Amino acid sequence: MKKTLTIGVIAGLVFLVSCTDHEVIPPPVPLVDLDCLCEGTVTTQNGDSTISYSDTCTYSSTKTINTGSLSNAEYNTQVWNSGMNQKVELEMRSLYWSDDGSNNPTSTDWQAYFNGNMNPNYAPTAGDDGVVVRWTDPNGRVWTSDTGQVCLSSFTYNLFTYDSDTTGEYMEFDAVFHARLLNSDITPDSSICIKNFHMKSAFRRE
Repeated sequence: MKKTLTIGVIAGLVFLVSCTDHEVIPPPVPLVDLDCLCEGTVTTQNGDSTISYSDTCTYSSTKTINTGSLSNAEYNTQVWNSGMNQKVELEMRSLYWSDDGSNNPTSTDWQAYFNGNMNPNYAPTAGDDGVVVRWTDPNGRVWTSDTGQVCLSSFTYNLFTYDSDTTGEYMEFDAVFHARLLNSDITPDSSICIKNFHMKSAFRRE
């Protein structure tokens, strides 16, 4: 009798365990591994200084949606180090498309826009098409790229790589550039030169 009771208890425990609901934990969703880097030399009247940011990247866009005419979008990324009052911002403008109500260009048109602009010109004035570089210095002053030839001026995307995940679609890039930057808040058309800048980041479609 004792043996039979023991077997019954074991059988009951097996039954209870088999009826227990198990939590199903889904596998982690893979995310795009986005590079974040900007480094180079800033030349002012006081000499050269080297900047290097690799902590944080952000991605944004500004869109103007039109019906009956082409819509347009500007794409922006910023690179900085957490806790520092300075950063480098890169803006590409503008992509034009006929909107279908989605408020976004198609993925194909979006990728073609970047792949077709490997050597963009600096935008000559605010609102013009082209690439724009901005540097926020340690004092919080913003310097913006200009088309003047006082400094070496060039911009090259070495490559674009398309990737996507649950957060959106990305065009990752590796770029090198030199430019003249202006800030008129200090003295009229006060300028500095940036050279041998190397930047890795991405643009996001949404």
